[in-house]
Amino acid sequence: MTIRSTSPVTGRRRRRATAPLALALAAALVLSACGGSSSDATDSGSGTGDPVYGGVLRNSLIDPGTAIDPVVVASPGGVGVVDTVTEKLVKVNEDYEATPVLATKWAVSDDNLTWKVTIREGVKFNNGATLTPADVVATYERILADDSTSPAKGSLAGVLTKVEADGQDVDFTLAKPFSDFPFLLAGNNTQILPADYQLGTWQDSYIGTGPFVVKTFQAGQSVTFEKNPTYWNKDEIYLDGIQTKFYKDQQSRVLAFQSGELDGLYGEPVAASLTSALNESDYRVESIPAGGFSAFVMRVDQAPFTDVKVRQAIAWALDRKAISTTIYGEQADIGNDTIYGPTFGVRPDGLEQRSPDADKVTQLLGDKKVAFTITTDSVDESYALLIQQQLRKYPNFDVKVDVLSTAEYYAEGANTPWLSADATITYWAARPSPSQFNNFLYRTGAEWNASHYSSPELDTLSDEYDATTDPAERQKIVDQIGQIQYTDVPVIITTFGNTRRYLSKKLHLGIFPGGADYTGAWLDK
Repeated sequence: MTIRSTSPVTGRRRRRATAPLALALAAALVLSACGGSSSDATDSGSGTGDPVYGGVLRNSLIDPGTAIDPVVVASPGGVGVVDTVTEKLVKVNEDYEATPVLATKWAVSDDNLTWKVTIREGVKFNNGATLTPADVVATYERILADDSTSPAKGSLAGVLTKVEADGQDVDFTLAKPFSDFPFLLAGNNTQILPADYQLGTWQDSYIGTGPFVVKTFQAGQSVTFEKNPTYWNKDEIYLDGIQTKFYKDQQSRVLAFQSGELDGLYGEPVAASLTSALNESDYRVESIPAGGFSAFVMRVDQAPFTDVKVRQAIAWALDRKAISTTIYGEQADIGNDTIYGPTFGVRPDGLEQRSPDADKVTQLLGDKKVAFTITTDSVDESYALLIQQQLRKYPNFDVKVDVLSTAEYYAEGANTPWLSADATITYWAARPSPSQFNNFLYRTGAEWNASHYSSPELDTLSDEYDATTDPAERQKIVDQIGQIQYTDVPVIITTFGNTRRYLSKKLHLGIFPGGADYTGAWLDK
């Protein structure tokens, strides 16, 4: 078996962008690792000067509510804590390329079934232990274990069959060719933990190889981080520490930022209706095209959503431009009920763009009455209420909204609301590969398939997409996948909201397409 070397930035995605989007992307990419100038015309900060060491960043997260463990964490707040302390083999940079972190390079065999990944030497966990390939092997075996409940299993099961150490390398053996495999190594819940790590114990030690360590953690209140003195890339970490406050809802975050308690408002989406009172001239405002979206998921195995006409009627009833305006301040890419957003290299062709159409709603439903409840948490409360308002304009729909705390919404167990309620709205952060969205949201039997949808044809097409690198062939496959998602519509995706960030004039951040990466972040003295 021979191994072909590949670039550490394997899988670059060329965007088929409209002219305005292309300009926005170009502006976004001007942002350097230390903040740079804003991609938004309302930038009022200096955006210049050299990074300086020191200072403690004050930020916020929605309260995770429950215990945090990197292997199984799902709540945005919990992920934010984990990503500050731990690292993955690979990250996705601001140009949506796979770039090394704990890996230094990778290569693929001629049959495209074995990826050899070289592990960075000299890295230490924050308890002093040295990172070894054995830790990497154990991390992935833990994810793939028969009794694993890790969300990462949804993207790796059926793809990854064996993980073995080979000197300073780790060999990942696949069940089928997967040309975007390095992007899976940047996926959620793939943080590298020690070989002897025991599930559920992370908050006993907050173990990780990342640039910060947890100094204090007060459940429901705050977490403070300080710079990891043994971090392998510590010269690129300018901050002395981070003070993160937990809030129950987005409005509380906005008010805290407006009062000066926080240095930035970023990381989790905040509806434009909540930030409209902010005086943008007081801040550096950045709007960065992103691939995240709020998924309106309907359980296809439960009435009324067993009827595909009901799902299609809802999709044709929604005013996507109004959602873009109200929720994102027009800083969004309009969606069309497929997972292919502006950060992927391909998008489906041939689909009629959905917009509010009362005639089509009537054609699909006639006089049929449809009643249901949308369940969500505070992250998507404004979005859910807006959808309720829009659907109530039609005589067919009677919609209620049930807003739970983050702890309630992401509660552990088989009946966790975000995966079991009849209709839910959940924010999905950008993923490096479209296959991850397909495998999480649509794959038959997937752990996070909240709609309980199944399409063997879509599963097969997704596998075919993964196996090929030919752009023309990929486009054909995506056209077919998009048609299925658009027609069956178990998930409504109205918009891909830009990452819109409000920063104090002294704060300089990089772009975080793949997690909370504070490399290069700094504060003016």
